[in-house]
Amino acid sequence: PLSPPPPIHPNPYPNTFHSLLTLAFLENNMTTIYTDCDSSSYYSGLPSASSSSLESKIHDLIKSTHRNVLPYTSNSGDDDVWSALMDIDGWGSRVRLIYRAILMDDNLKGKPEGWNREHLWPKSYGVGYSGADFTDIHHLRPADWGVNAARGNKQFGSCSDSSDCRIPANDEAAADTSSDTNRWKPPAAVRGDIARALFYMHVRYDGDDDPDNKDLVLSDCPSQYSARLGYLSELLRWHTEDPVDSAEVTRNLKVCERYQGNRNPFVDHPEYVTPIFGEPKSDGEINCFDPTSSPTPSPTSPGVSPTPVPPPNPTPAPTSAPPPPATEGACNGLRPGDVIPIAMNSENPDSVIFLPLVDLPQFSTVYITDNAWTGHAFYLNEGTESFTVPEGGIQRGTTFGFKVGAYGSSWMEDNPDRSFALSTQGDTILVYCFNADADGHINTNDWSSVNFLSGLSTGVGGWAPRESMDDSSDYDFGTSHSAVPTELEGFAAPALPRKKNYGLSLKVKSCKAQTSCTREEVLSTFMNLDSWEGSNTDGYNSGLVDKVYTISDSEKGGGWLGGINLTDAMLVGIGVVFVLILSCVVMLLCKARRGGTKQHGQVPQRFELATSKGANLREVGPGPNRHVAGRRKSSKGVQHDHLRLAVSQGLGNARRSSKNKNMDLV
Repeated sequence: PLSPPPPIHPNPYPNTFHSLLTLAFLENNMTTIYTDCDSSSYYSGLPSASSSSLESKIHDLIKSTHRNVLPYTSNSGDDDVWSALMDIDGWGSRVRLIYRAILMDDNLKGKPEGWNREHLWPKSYGVGYSGADFTDIHHLRPADWGVNAARGNKQFGSCSDSSDCRIPANDEAAADTSSDTNRWKPPAAVRGDIARALFYMHVRYDGDDDPDNKDLVLSDCPSQYSARLGYLSELLRWHTEDPVDSAEVTRNLKVCERYQGNRNPFVDHPEYVTPIFGEPKSDGEINCFDPTSSPTPSPTSPGVSPTPVPPPNPTPAPTSAPPPPATEGACNGLRPGDVIPIAMNSENPDSVIFLPLVDLPQFSTVYITDNAWTGHAFYLNEGTESFTVPEGGIQRGTTFGFKVGAYGSSWMEDNPDRSFALSTQGDTILVYCFNADADGHINTNDWSSVNFLSGLSTGVGGWAPRESMDDSSDYDFGTSHSAVPTELEGFAAPALPRKKNYGLSLKVKSCKAQTSCTREEVLSTFMNLDSWEGSNTDGYNSGLVDKVYTISDSEKGGGWLGGINLTDAMLVGIGVVFVLILSCVVMLLCKARRGGTKQHGQVPQRFELATSKGANLREVGPGPNRHVAGRRKSSKGVQHDHLRLAVSQGLGNARRSSKNKNMDLV
């Protein structure tokens, strides 16, 4: 019988790690599925290490022999990533944690106090959610939940700033680890293992497997947008300092025979590394292109052909300086109220539609979460998704969706073990980004750098009370409540009655210009509960996604949310003309009625007009201002013009001619 493993301590058996793993492999009963995994014959068709076709031939080999893609989680009891990791990285009923160098009970899988599945190549740097790269065991390892969260998507490398360097990298991490805002250095005993796993990923995945797969590239100039992970030169040094040992060889064999059918060639043939990736570079030799303007691999990365630089633009330089380039993954000037949710659906499949009220800079990253905000940190019991704005940015007023529309599948899950799932009984949505520091670094684990953009509550009782944000409070937020971030309160975080689905009704005519709305008017509508239409049966208007609207940037406004069409504009114009004409008529009538000189006096109750030849008389108008009008007939029966006599307060003297034919008003 084998000897039991050493006791579990924060820093146990640092010198016996690989021997323990070797014993664990021997102890487990290895069920062989693929019988052609012997290293002596597996590589028989490859050219020599000096061949220029070596990399492409290795790619073809490890892709064609990758015959089984494991499910991430199986509900049927079949093999999945969980069971595979417990097998190949396990010791009896425990698993080895990659960044802690300890063993942990495997029944703690998926629990916050336990362990989860670490993607050595982060999902946010190109690994998809449906392809073989997502569940490729060659780059997956068991990791302590909290330590894995501390690593996040940091690049592998040594601290670049000693004043910001943390040793160990996390309170629970191994003693010889370190980290700063951008880099993560794992324990020395596994640095070479990690490097060779990433070399495998670089060659195995070139974007030709699946639409969800990207061309994964190792580089000294990392870029989240173009799937470039760093730092290559550091990994090359680790490959030399921590060479392959028997435990790594055994793991490689088991992945091939038991699970996938392919091997990691850089474990079996370490000499392949230099011909493909070159020699490590010093800091002085690394000269990265600006990743925001050149998303292609850096020409300084070993083994990568440089991209030709276009000739200078002969046109004159602009008179004003161009805006500074966006910092990849950061807010880049976004502020509270700049991105708001205008529709949500909590019935599967969950979806959210967003309306940006400003231009979104390219490569900026927006996050959404249904985790609770406590006032100084997030709960980590639910999910978070992130969306990186594509090259060229997104124009203000162009709506985009989560799980719906053109960008619906472009969101990246922060942790597959904690999914973003809105409760039909009410939930909260917080939209935020991370501010970069003075050096352009982003630390997604530093809650003080969170910049909230907007929020939405559909839970019973709305946002949690303010006292819940006190450090001494033991308020239980659960899974449906959150404190409202201070910068959003009363401004960009409405609390709606509980409904499963909501859509915001934004009406142009409610705005000042009546044909357009400003950013401030949109936010006012956003906060007005009467502007929301909710339902427990009908979903929101799906036509809201991927619409291009115009948001005005002045008080006068511009066409907004569809504006008004030509017919509406003509009707408005006709209405304005009609009102003007009617006003003029009323003014003329009033002026006519006010004719004559006002004087004090009595107005006769009845005014009679006598002529030599009778006339038809009538009294017109009641009250103090009235007139009489008559029409007189000649002897021949011909009607003469009207005789109109104004009668008003202070009537002057009336006189007749001697022949009683004419009447004059004096």
